Amino acid sequence: MRIDWQKIRYAKRMQGYLHRAMIPMVFVVDYFNLRSILNRANSGSPERKVVVINLIEHFGDIVACEPVARYVRRTQPDALVCCLVTPPYRELLLYNPNIDVVFDVTCLSEWMLLKRTDLFDEIIDLHVQNKECSICQKPLRKTSGDINITTENYYNYGNLLSAFCQSAGIPVIEDVPIVYIPDETVSRIDSLCLPENFIAVHCSSNEESRGWMQEKWHSLAQRLIQEDNLPIVEVGLQPVLNYSSNQYVNLCGKLSLLETAEVIKRARLFIGIDSGPAHLANATGTYGIILLGEYRIFKHYMPYSGGYKTGENARIIYSDGPASEISVDEVFDSVKAELMKCCI
Repeated sequence: MRIDWQKIRYAKRMQGYLHRAMIPMVFVVDYFNLRSILNRANSGSPERKVVVINLIEHFGDIVACEPVARYVRRTQPDALVCCLVTPPYRELLLYNPNIDVVFDVTCLSEWMLLKRTDLFDEIIDLHVQNKECSICQKPLRKTSGDINITTENYYNYGNLLSAFCQSAGIPVIEDVPIVYIPDETVSRIDSLCLPENFIAVHCSSNEESRGWMQEKWHSLAQRLIQEDNLPIVEVGLQPVLNYSSNQYVNLCGKLSLLETAEVIKRARLFIGIDSGPAHLANATGTYGIILLGEYRIFKHYMPYSGGYKTGENARIIYSDGPASEISVDEVFDSVKAELMKCCI
């Protein structure tokens, strides 16, 4: 079947046009909804300062920047802290005790309109300069914070948390992130009866340049299961392993973000590439073996803060080229070394 790329491009353009036409109407509705929510939240203290923290996507970025909410609560304990987010990532913020209001927005374009309103006393916009709306491709033009930090160079300013703090114009924070998991999520994962001492893996990225080859994942899984009898639990959206063994559990596409975090939290260790679940592993305190290579213009970059940055709770395996060039032996030896260390 021949793919008509011209029709696909036309459909995307039309989607963008429709999106841009709808955003002003969505903005008006959401403006009044958010104003009502903030007024109710401040009903007992009408003079209470409203601080908005904004990073609407993606989930690895949101997890990495969790320490910002703690920073605001620590430095402004009486403020009302509001976070805006797109619906797929709402649950990552909903149970954070440092956040008072979580409000869903449609996209970055809507945030650009809300940002210009009178709803907020202080704005902490963690997005970097020139960040584009994922639907209409309209770029964000910031006038505060470090506007020299862009989508093209942000890793030149440190890890994600560091770069986004500088972009927002707040002090650089280096705390390890925390993910807040409610009891009902813990109970749901209890019901799965996962194997003991399993290894959690996440094998795919939304950008091919960050990935590791499928045949290497299969080879690694085979050695871990057959040579060391180590159970493997795969998380993510789509399975890469699909390994035929009673020591392999495929949970891909079956978990929410917080359920994924709880599974990773229970793992003996986590193996993955640069992706959202690796940030969950850092936030849950699970030891990580992370595969990194060249990414865009960045030859040697560090996405994480805390123990994943310092090496206290992770082994970052770097490639001089793409991450796909990292050998199975190097990953397997790193796993064995960490497991041996745990037994000493």
